Amino acid sequence: MIFETRQLVFTNSAIKKAFDWYATVPNQSDLPHGLITSVMPKPGGGATVFVQQSGASKIREVPFAASKTLAVLLYFCRKQRIPIPRDAEKDIAADGDTLVLTISGKTRTVPPQV
Repeated sequence: MIFETRQLVFTNSAIKKAFDWYATVPNQSDLPHGLITSVMPKPGGGATVFVQQSGASKIREVPFAASKTLAVLLYFCRKQRIPIPRDAEKDIAADGDTLVLTISGKTRTVPPQV
């Protein structure tokens, strides 16, 4: 068996761009309409997205669980044409103001065909 582990480190600007792109997805209801001012990664891989809605004086904080944050980053990777194997295990963790996506896959070895 062959094991592969890969890590993708998303800078804070890449995380913000990922949420900006996610905000434009038709029929998504997680983010309110408005300008995403910043994104703060949380321990465990989640994130808090800060949104300035038009006409509002306060910035709204929208929490994202790790599973939803992972989905946003996978959507971003697909749009950026970064290959992510479907059947690989995926884990997300915060490291300061970055998010680290760890991808672990297994490939079975087979004997050569004669």
